[in-house]
Amino acid sequence: IVFFIGGYVFFVRQLSENYGVRNQIVILSFAVTFALSCMMFELIIFEILAVLELTSRYLHWLVGLYSMLFLLVFLIPFYIAYLLLNTIKIVRDFRLVLFFTLIAWCFYLYTFWKLGNPFPISNRHEFFSIEQCVSRVGIIGVTAMAILSGFGGMQKKKKKSLLKFMTTMKIV
Repeated sequence: IVFFIGGYVFFVRQLSENYGVRNQIVILSFAVTFALSCMMFELIIFEILAVLELTSRYLHWLVGLYSMLFLLVFLIPFYIAYLLLNTIKIVRDFRLVLFFTLIAWCFYLYTFWKLGNPFPISNRHEFFSIEQCVSRVGIIGVTAMAILSGFGGMQKKKKKSLLKFMTTMKIV
C-alpha cells in the first residue's frame, strides 16, 4: 500500500504537472505497476536476507508476477489501444470503439507472441504460459532498452559534435 501511494503521489506531483495527464485509469495503472515493481524488488531483498518464510515469499512472488504480467501483456496495451482509438475520434460510437480496440489488442497479442518465436525460449509449446510470457516480456524489454540506449548515446555524440562545430564557426 505504501508503494502504491508513493507511485500515485509521484505521478500526480511530478508527471501530471510536466505532461498534463489527468486520466485516473492511467494514474492508477502507473501506481499499481510501480507498487508491483517495488514489491518484486522487495521480495528479492527478502530472499537474500531470508526475512519471510519460504512459502510466503513464493506465494507473494507468484501473485506479484502474475499481476505484473497481466498488466504488461493484457491491461495496459488494451487501454493504450482504447485511448488511441477514442482520442482520434474516427468512430464516435462507444461499442464500435470497443470493438476496434479489441481488434487492435488481438493484433498486439499476435505480434507479441510472434516476436518471441525466433528465440529459443522453451521447448514447451503452451499458449501464454508464465514462462512464455516472462521470456517474451524480457526479450522485448531488453531489446527496447538497448535501442533507446544506443539512440541516446548517438544523439549525445551528434549533439556534442554539432556544438563543437558551431563553436569553431563562431571563432573563425
